[in-house]
Amino acid sequence: MGLAVVVPVAVLARIVTADWISALIIVVTLPLIPLFMMLIGWATQSRMDRQWRLLSRLSGHFLDVVAGLPTLKVFGRAKAQAASIRAITGDYRRATLKTLRLAFLSSLALELLSTVSVALVAVDIGMRLVHGEMDLFTGLVVLVLAPEAYLPLRQVGAQYHAAAEGLTAADEVFAVLEREPSGAAGGSPAPDARGAALALDGLLVRHPGRTEPSLARTSFEIRPGETVAIVGPSGAGKSTLLNAVLGFAAPHEGRVLIGGRDLASLDPESWRRQIAWVPQRPYLFAGTIAENVRLARPDADDEAVRAALRDADALRFVSALPDGIETRLGEMGAGLSAGQRQRIALARAFLADRPVLLLDEPTANLDGETEASVVDAVRRLAEGRTVLLVVHRPALLPLADRVLRLPGPDRGSGTSARGGSAASVTPDGLSASHGAAVSNSSAVSYGMAASHGSAARPRRGVLARVRGAAHGGRGRFGLALLLGSLALLSAVGLMAVSGWLISRAAQQPPVLYLMVAVTATRAFGIGRAVFRYAERLVSHDAVLRVLAELRVAVYRRLERLAPAGLGRTRRGDLLSRLVADVDTVQDYFLRWLLPVGTALTVGAASVGFLTWVLPEAGAVLAAGLLVAGVVVPAVSGALARRAERRLAPARGALSAQVVDLLAGTAELTVAGALPRRLDAVRRADGVLTRIARRTAAAAGTGAGLSALVCGLTVAGAAWVGVPAVADGRIHGVWLAVVVLTPLAAFEAVAGLPLAVQHRQRVRRAAERVYEVLDEPIPVREPDEAGREEAPSAPYPLVLRGITARHPGQSAPALDGFGLELYPGRRVAVVGPSGAGKTTLAQVLLRFLDTEGGTYTLAGRNAAALDGDAVRRLVGLCAQDAHVFDSSLRENLRLARPGASEDELRAALAAARLLEWVDGLPDRLDTLVGEQGARLSGGQRQRLALARALLADFPVLVLDEPAEHLDLPTADALTADLLSATQGRTTVLITHRLAGLDAVDEVIVLDGGRAVQRGTYGQLASADGPFRRMLEREAVEDGALVGAG
Repeated sequence: MGLAVVVPVAVLARIVTADWISALIIVVTLPLIPLFMMLIGWATQSRMDRQWRLLSRLSGHFLDVVAGLPTLKVFGRAKAQAASIRAITGDYRRATLKTLRLAFLSSLALELLSTVSVALVAVDIGMRLVHGEMDLFTGLVVLVLAPEAYLPLRQVGAQYHAAAEGLTAADEVFAVLEREPSGAAGGSPAPDARGAALALDGLLVRHPGRTEPSLARTSFEIRPGETVAIVGPSGAGKSTLLNAVLGFAAPHEGRVLIGGRDLASLDPESWRRQIAWVPQRPYLFAGTIAENVRLARPDADDEAVRAALRDADALRFVSALPDGIETRLGEMGAGLSAGQRQRIALARAFLADRPVLLLDEPTANLDGETEASVVDAVRRLAEGRTVLLVVHRPALLPLADRVLRLPGPDRGSGTSARGGSAASVTPDGLSASHGAAVSNSSAVSYGMAASHGSAARPRRGVLARVRGAAHGGRGRFGLALLLGSLALLSAVGLMAVSGWLISRAAQQPPVLYLMVAVTATRAFGIGRAVFRYAERLVSHDAVLRVLAELRVAVYRRLERLAPAGLGRTRRGDLLSRLVADVDTVQDYFLRWLLPVGTALTVGAASVGFLTWVLPEAGAVLAAGLLVAGVVVPAVSGALARRAERRLAPARGALSAQVVDLLAGTAELTVAGALPRRLDAVRRADGVLTRIARRTAAAAGTGAGLSALVCGLTVAGAAWVGVPAVADGRIHGVWLAVVVLTPLAAFEAVAGLPLAVQHRQRVRRAAERVYEVLDEPIPVREPDEAGREEAPSAPYPLVLRGITARHPGQSAPALDGFGLELYPGRRVAVVGPSGAGKTTLAQVLLRFLDTEGGTYTLAGRNAAALDGDAVRRLVGLCAQDAHVFDSSLRENLRLARPGASEDELRAALAAARLLEWVDGLPDRLDTLVGEQGARLSGGQRQRLALARALLADFPVLVLDEPAEHLDLPTADALTADLLSATQGRTTVLITHRLAGLDAVDEVIVLDGGRAVQRGTYGQLASADGPFRRMLEREAVEDGALVGAG
């Protein structure tokens, strides 16, 4: 923009001293350019906003779909999502083209106004030369300088589209920055929690868009050093209460008091620095186990980390990992079971050593033996600290000095509504739930292998594959090349004819002799702008079609990889690959192939024309174009090569860090680690900025060298042209043509140094895209010749001697396991955390290949069946099933798209969720938020269960279906499930033993092996691990009954 102001003024200052009439023409036409830009800008703003929203929708939809790929595969909907992504990318392409039609009008207006204005100046000079009112030198000076007055404005127009996208994105960013934060935001330091009571005074919290409170009016006080357990039915607001204490949820009514002072008046950071918090679904960051444990104390040594892991009963399984505490985890703790993730989060709290503990279901997903050890650790940790426990299992209650019961919601928890304040009950009175929290979504983090980084090995032939992806669009690209060549040839023709016109006019011939040249000047001026406009539209349409197909191809590969093959790389990096890297691929066509093709065409035509006029001038032009088109780009490319190869990985790293930061912001904030993570993001952004600067410096060097070579070539043309005129080999009129033609011809090669850089950038981005497409499939699908037809029923389903191992792990997760399922047979699988129970579910659904043994369905090898065919026979309700950012209805219909209203309601009733849904204002059309964020943990679990029941699989695997529910609701739900699955083949994976007398067989799994199996009665009467688990659970349940 600065050049657009300074350069025209400087050029005009020189022109006005030579010819004020030409200066006047430029002064009159120049203001028309920004005027047209403003008018077109206003017209395109709304379309630009819509295009940005569509791009945001594409990114959000991709993240949601990738996070839920295992769930989509369970219900046979994963492949159908390719059509959804194709539809969204199609909408994005059409919206982009509509925007470009208007946006490119600015460039068209600029081109037309500038070229027609130069043509007017040339014609005016010619007419005045004919009448002897101007000398030839002055005319040539004005003709050479006139285009320079318009060039900066034309460059502004060329960058307008990118600038408009940037402004639209900035508007979105500032809208977030200007939003009022929720929760406490005072400035006074918080009192020392070791001597301050924590109190809730009539606290009521209501989430936006809800009429019913998320937390009913509650009042109580916790004295320093006291341990208080919070119980209540699912959806009562227990986690919401903790969020209010943390300052994350703003009270609708009432106050949170710290030492008698309102939390809203205190500095929230000074309060949170005194809190160690384990949320309901803890977020583990991509990095080592030690880094995750050190979240609140980055200076802690390895011994302190091991001690914290030991206290959380996590050191045993961590030490068994290949790299111990330095074992790297994927995003969201990929590679660990739910119980193992829970214990790593507990170790964080132990290491933090803070005076206030907030523990939200700290023993969720743990078996009884592990739970007992964690309870002992919590007992030690609670000494001398103020502890607020949200619990749903009896084992933690003896730790509490008091137990407070929250009233249940009006509907849907399986309990009646209660009013009033939290009531104090005995430590044995228990009923707990899982409050609102962002889901940890799927069991794995999605992405390519961790080795895919800046050091990745170059892939040969990747650009040939990019060209191959455009096979169907060759006709459009050919048309774009033709139009681009015609646009630049018009520019060359305009300059050559203008030079001839002025030179001939200086001889003062009859005006009639000049009319053809005058008409040609106008035609070339208009043709240049029109051809350029058409070329842009055609090329962008072709490129956007290629990108849409490439995005769909990437998704289809991800679908094949999920879930076992997507273990380590992060969602942010995958998002960068699917959106930013795929977008970069378009530059191969728009900023490499088309510019090179146009340069070859226009350069050859210009050299041929000038050789016809004067062979020596043609040779000079050929040499200049060769240097500017080959040598200069080679130099520029060499300078930028390292930076361009690092650009895409650096962008992916920044995207991954941002996604990680946003997903774990709450835990980072409480741990005091947010500034460090922000610094890490700033460093990643700094790396990306420095790389961009280096590429810009290389581009600037290339542009400067091109301008130098252009000037030397023009001087060389004059040097050979003047003697040729003197020798009579060419007429003097043609000297201006010889000198001015190279000036226009160099426009064809001026962009080639930058084109080489774009080629390097595209190569690295394409390598990252094809890393996804070339990732080996972890679950082998049978080829056409070896594929067997799936049976109509899976019986008998037989596993014999099954050994299975997760990628990257040395020890098998299942070792010699066997199972037989017949129609109506129901089997329960129990055992400690990490015993291989979830791995069994993955093997049954063919999410994980076996290393040994056989798996057959109705006598047919499961490995010879299509994976989707297996999953039509064997379904799953996972303990961390994904809930999509849509309505309750759409989440349910994922299982059966044509399900009627009555069928949806029946499934909800079976999952004990119907009463709650009927109490919502929008009922089944209620939006659940991203990853079910608007639901409590128990509600999310029951929604996933209702979805699995609606699918009506012949074999249904239930993985911890009652986890995160209060015990009365959990036991009632288990009883309902066992009743509802009477006659249906079922595998129930559970920690809870209540109700298992209704199943046909109970298998105790430990270390991947079945250490005990038999009927409930047989195992209960025999000495062994099952009996010990049963006795432990009986003691806890007896305490609960005694409280009743």
